[in-house]
Amino acid sequence: MNKEQKFIETKEYKRFAEFCDACIKYKYIGICYGVPGVGKTLSSRYYTNWDNIEKQIAYKKADEIPLKTDGAILEANTIFYTAPAVRATKMTDNINTLGFRINMSKAMYKLHTTGEEEYYSDSYKDIDLIIVDEIDRLKLQSLEQLRDIYDQNNVAMILIGMPGIEKRLARYPQLYSRIGFAHEFDKLSKDEAHHILEYKWEELGLSIKLEDFSDYEAISNIIKITGGNFRLIQRLFTQIERILEINKLNTITTDVVEAARDSLVIGIK
Repeated sequence: MNKEQKFIETKEYKRFAEFCDACIKYKYIGICYGVPGVGKTLSSRYYTNWDNIEKQIAYKKADEIPLKTDGAILEANTIFYTAPAVRATKMTDNINTLGFRINMSKAMYKLHTTGEEEYYSDSYKDIDLIIVDEIDRLKLQSLEQLRDIYDQNNVAMILIGMPGIEKRLARYPQLYSRIGFAHEFDKLSKDEAHHILEYKWEELGLSIKLEDFSDYEAISNIIKITGGNFRLIQRLFTQIERILEINKLNTITTDVVEAARDSLVIGIK
């Protein structure tokens, strides 16, 4: 069975990507909100290629950079940052450091591959967008730090949080007046959940036969108990894979789905 989980570009992700593109184009602050598990963080990391970029800028010494970087670093023009749960006083410095590390990695990569020397003193040189996740954690003072970054630099910004964050931000007119777009990240539709489940079946090396009632029943059950929540589908399939391996099964049945659901500690009732 294939252990690697590839990102699936859902319709909701494509809507999110269009939202990000629009914020960049107009240099706006955007708000993205949605219930837990619909894919906000995963989509943000995919849009920014952050799983890859984060590794490339995680150097301890400058001479390590050529060993960590590849051509993808030259395309990096976004920063993904998760708001801290506590001690947000250094948030500005942390975001500045991410921008600086991206630019330093670009410069060292160019020097190593082409001999071109180019160093930037501006942390936001070539940075078009900053995405800040878990915005619900931040108080007014910390939100003011983000507003200052936006005001001082020619860069778009997206703030990601839970439903209701848009109403909370409306209480801070200095920040709210700079917000140009709002985007609600929805759950998967039934048809899209069905498409993702077909992909998950293939990921496990199995094929769906919709004419087989057991396959149809298993799919309907998964859609029902996950309610279109992307994270719950991922978690449920982790348990399904484990149960198939333990019991040496090669078919996903309703019994397997129910056993997988019962194995989850929280999240699916």
